[in-house]
Amino acid sequence: MTLSALPDLPPRLRGRHTSLPSGRWAGRLREDPADFGPGGGRLRRWYYVAAGGEQASVGAAVVDLGVLAVSFAWALIGARTLTWQRRIPLGRGAWVGAVPDGGAGALRRGQQVVLHADGSLELDVPTDAGRLRASVTTHHDVTPAVLVTRTPNIGWNVTQKSAGTAVEGWVRVGDGPRTPLGMGASGWRDWTAGRQDRATTWRWAAGGGWCENGQRVGLNASTGMNGRELGEDVVWWEGIPYGLSVAHLRPADELDAEGAWDVGGPGWSLHLDPAGFRSEDLRIGPLVSRYVQPIGRFEGTLPGPEGTARRVWLSGVTEDHEAKW
Repeated sequence: MTLSALPDLPPRLRGRHTSLPSGRWAGRLREDPADFGPGGGRLRRWYYVAAGGEQASVGAAVVDLGVLAVSFAWALIGARTLTWQRRIPLGRGAWVGAVPDGGAGALRRGQQVVLHADGSLELDVPTDAGRLRASVTTHHDVTPAVLVTRTPNIGWNVTQKSAGTAVEGWVRVGDGPRTPLGMGASGWRDWTAGRQDRATTWRWAAGGGWCENGQRVGLNASTGMNGRELGEDVVWWEGIPYGLSVAHLRPADELDAEGAWDVGGPGWSLHLDPAGFRSEDLRIGPLVSRYVQPIGRFEGTLPGPEGTARRVWLSGVTEDHEAKW
């Protein structure tokens, strides 16, 4: 079956509908979803940026929950995983743009996380193994995919995803040498805003890399967050987003979310072999965030634009997340 390229995002979503517009498009969101999404419930925003190649991977995020912001970073160098996280009461010194072009950041003396709109990043934070520094520059971006949808109960979710960007960069720990991301380095990112359901669970897979014929490819797949409405399952070929049919997204062993994962659909299948993972069990008053995020390499097949399965290799992550917020 031939894949369908996503339709162009309308110039304006606000004012075109009497209720929340629902759809999946290709383009850049330039309107604050808070202006056209229904009120009620806490507005949440986050921006996650990551990139990886044959030698190293790195990622960071800023999450604005209203009364609290959280920033985290991670790096995978070979089989060594480094992590950092900071809780920020009232979000002081942290921001997530009202639109994706606003980027995100968290700044404090001795700590710096800066995430740019195109997926570039600068990172300088302390870890138990020494300071973690990283720099990633995006050279060839992709056309983002935008999803606007209701959540399973009474909430709504707006997200802009990109994957398969061509990048270069490096990671450094303490006084050690800079480790380049390596050959075939590729980036992926997730900007999200919404008034999601109070109790939300989701699984996610994302990454970027290359096809056996040398084409750039990116992946984003998710279950749970958006209920049964149109999902955020997208594959990028040479920067163009196509709708993807996903049948399963799960750990290879349901009792081991830190281990290998499988994601697939009609005629295609990917297997994530993790080299490391990050996890959290955050409980602050009514806020709960429990997740496991394996980090590694996907190998397998994805459908090309004509529908034929193509062999691919991607750096990426999966995630199993439960939140009460």
